[in-house]
Amino acid sequence: MYNKAMLSLDQAQAAIAAMIDDFNKAPGRRKIDMAVVDDAGNLLAYARMDRCLRPTFAMRKAYTSAVRGMDTAAFAEQLKTQGRSLESFGDPQLIALAGGVVVMYEGAVVGAIGVGGLPSGLDDEAIAKVGVQALNL
Repeated sequence: MYNKAMLSLDQAQAAIAAMIDDFNKAPGRRKIDMAVVDDAGNLLAYARMDRCLRPTFAMRKAYTSAVRGMDTAAFAEQLKTQGRSLESFGDPQLIALAGGVVVMYEGAVVGAIGVGGLPSGLDDEAIAKVGVQALNL
């Protein structure tokens, strides 16, 4: 029988809690949203801080990382080097901004985490990586 690893709700919620704790270590920053998705980009857990300016970016970043099987920063670079646009994929949910991190387990994509809202997507990505660590894979 085929036993495919998958993220649980408990893991997704632990990732959200860890990202909130990490965010709160540097008060005064712009508010964020955080999303954890499965390998197909389906939402498992989501949190949006009060006054988050773009409350859909985290979901789109997580989705993009999951379905493309790579971090969104790498996807953006791939688009640039290949001279392609997002429109060429025909998927309006894709986004090419840093802040989405793919979650791998035993060489397979099991999900992704996206964070949105900070001025630098690299800051979003750093928080997302805290969430990946909290998954305890």
